[in-house]
Amino acid sequence: MELMLAILFWLVMAIVTLVVLALITPVLVSVHLNNSSRPFYRIEIRAFSGIAPRLTVGQKRQGGADKKSGQKPQQSKKHTISRLKRVDGAAVRALPKLILGVLRRIHLVELHIDGVYGLGDPAETGQLCGMLMPLQYANSLPSVMSLDLRPDFYQQTLRCNMTAVVRVTVAALFVPAAEFVWRIYGPRR
Repeated sequence: MELMLAILFWLVMAIVTLVVLALITPVLVSVHLNNSSRPFYRIEIRAFSGIAPRLTVGQKRQGGADKKSGQKPQQSKKHTISRLKRVDGAAVRALPKLILGVLRRIHLVELHIDGVYGLGDPAETGQLCGMLMPLQYANSLPSVMSLDLRPDFYQQTLRCNMTAVVRVTVAALFVPAAEFVWRIYGPRR
């Protein structure tokens, strides 16, 4: 019996250690988007700073969505509405800080955008090209970013191929999430 408890204890400790390592090591998330002749997307997630195997999510299926027909159980409307009004206002006020807190903890590793655009009218395409050129050439982009935008003066088009890789540590996201929950449900001032 003691041997079985020891094995169970060490198995639980191994699982806890793996979960903690997964939370404190960076996760690399790659997003590939393409809207040219056959639009597609692919999202790859690599845990343990890219050491673990990739988890890939690909193209969405082109089927019709089944609508579930069911009725929700009746709840006390008065209780639900008053609680939602109280939480909604606090959640709306706290949402911008949550978004900023999450964005501060996401680090850009790589960004490549390759696009062709055209408005159909060469004059309008030229004006748009003039507005986009400073974005592409005037600012010195970081080495992890590349931006290649080319005008097409002959036809109305928008073709783009984008690859973005970000690094995020899951445990770091607990701080803005906890602050968000505190702002909503914490003591009122």
